[in-house]
Amino acid sequence: MSAQIASAQGGIQQPTAVLPRNMEVDKIKIIQRIGNQIPLDAKFKDQDGKPVTFGSLLHKRPVLVLAIFYRCMGVCGVELANLVEALGKMKTKTVGKDFDIIVVGIDPVETPDLAKDKLKETIATSKSLKGTEAGWTFLTGDMENIRAVTNKLGFYYTYDKANDIVNHPAGLMFVTPTGIMSSYILGAEFSPKAIAADLDTAGRNQLGIKSPDIFFGCIHIDPITGKTSLVIENVLKVLAFVTVVCLLVTVLTLSGKAKWKKKKATGVDEWGDPI
Repeated sequence: MSAQIASAQGGIQQPTAVLPRNMEVDKIKIIQRIGNQIPLDAKFKDQDGKPVTFGSLLHKRPVLVLAIFYRCMGVCGVELANLVEALGKMKTKTVGKDFDIIVVGIDPVETPDLAKDKLKETIATSKSLKGTEAGWTFLTGDMENIRAVTNKLGFYYTYDKANDIVNHPAGLMFVTPTGIMSSYILGAEFSPKAIAADLDTAGRNQLGIKSPDIFFGCIHIDPITGKTSLVIENVLKVLAFVTVVCLLVTVLTLSGKAKWKKKKATGVDEWGDPI
């Protein structure tokens, strides 16, 4: 997800570059901060360059929040493409009418012009999104205000200022009309049903339940591509655990058989009662 400039032609960008993997993975994560108040006074600029606060973007409707950066050639394109696809299949809710979408730009050097281009590019990819522009806001800001929001969202990422490189996790975040964190969908694949359910919960000013953790056994999501893959270290740990359990079961089984044979030979159990 290094900040390599992607062409705005041909729809939402999918990952095409070979990207660096020497990331501080422990710092790239989403911790589900359900119930957190998002700072309403955090200052940004919208896609038109207009100064706004996060609170000024709340309009008595639930909000879907996506944190990306606009030149990303990795998971950002996957997230946006999958979100657009899911919205196109969600017939019961309309962006700008039933809910709003706030895209938080997490690279502090990016400009409102880049945000505006990304908005146009996103809307152009789906006929169902035509006319919903008013329901989308693509933000840019300085690192202080970006971090003020992303930290409360529980969205943690790394930024290499010297090389302008951003590495971040993937996921959707749902905020109530008053700016309270309600729920999450982790990863880069989103179902229309799950999005609609989380929007309903947030719209009622309620808190949802935690989404299943991305790391589960041997499978995790690659923060570069948004795809799942095997973690060899975890595979070895699981295999070692299974081996220990199997050995323990074997020992207990053999021990039980030995005791039973002894009982049969003597005709009495360990308390001296006949079998």
